[in-house]
Amino acid sequence: MRHAQGPFCFEFGRARAWETIIHNDTVSDASASASAPIAPPLVDLPIKTHDRGFYDGFSRAVTIPSKIIVSLIIMWAIFFPAKALATLGAANTSIIALFGGWYIYLVAALVVVCTVLALIPQSGSLRLGAPDEKPEFSRFSWFAMLFGAGIGIGMLTFSTGEPLAHFANNPDIIRGDIEPLSAEAVRPAYLYTFLHWGFGAWCTYALVGLGIAYVAHRRDLPLTIRSSLAPLFGKVMSGPAGHIVDVVAVVATILGVAYTLGFGVEQFVAGLYRIGMGDWLMTA
Repeated sequence: MRHAQGPFCFEFGRARAWETIIHNDTVSDASASASAPIAPPLVDLPIKTHDRGFYDGFSRAVTIPSKIIVSLIIMWAIFFPAKALATLGAANTSIIALFGGWYIYLVAALVVVCTVLALIPQSGSLRLGAPDEKPEFSRFSWFAMLFGAGIGIGMLTFSTGEPLAHFANNPDIIRGDIEPLSAEAVRPAYLYTFLHWGFGAWCTYALVGLGIAYVAHRRDLPLTIRSSLAPLFGKVMSGPAGHIVDVVAVVATILGVAYTLGFGVEQFVAGLYRIGMGDWLMTA
């Protein structure tokens, strides 16, 4: 039997030819994409440091601006205490009023992210050190350092002080939804206390700590905040943008530590006063 001839068969054959060409091109592109090398992870983040004198091993682009900012804040608080208190208090009130709700949503999102990362096998079982390394400290030592040097003073001070403080003033009271020192203020007082000291706080700490630990111990990057952002922004973190990140981190850390130590000293002095040994400290 002879095959049918005519325009239909010609068009059908040409269409099949074009389909074959397109299919071959698609397969070639997919093969090229599959065989294309994946960019290696960033394992080098050069940060210019001083090689002699007082700043040996440190970046003066970070240390000097940080010292200047902290010194100016300290002198402002010493020489103009009333103005500093009023300005910082107004700034704190405005920030809470404008971003208090978003802060709660952000913390809730961090809890979800930490839960997902812990449940996914690829990230939940990821080692922070080399495959053949063992932890330098035991779990008991780590927990002792966390509570002794990290949040010990805060927990002793705020375990009772924070619910009472939120009972008199919290974001709901600032927004005018409830009255201070009322029955309606009891539940928000404990709600915001648990927000600050519960899973939300630990998830926030964990994400920052894990980000720095991973790039420091797995990729040998400097132990700085900017290094944790290097996988997202690359070598940009070696320049002025990275300096700004570290300056903000240094200033925030110094002010946070000073705030915590201040409460610790205040609590220590109050304890001495209660047992009759700190009268001169209270009147000094």
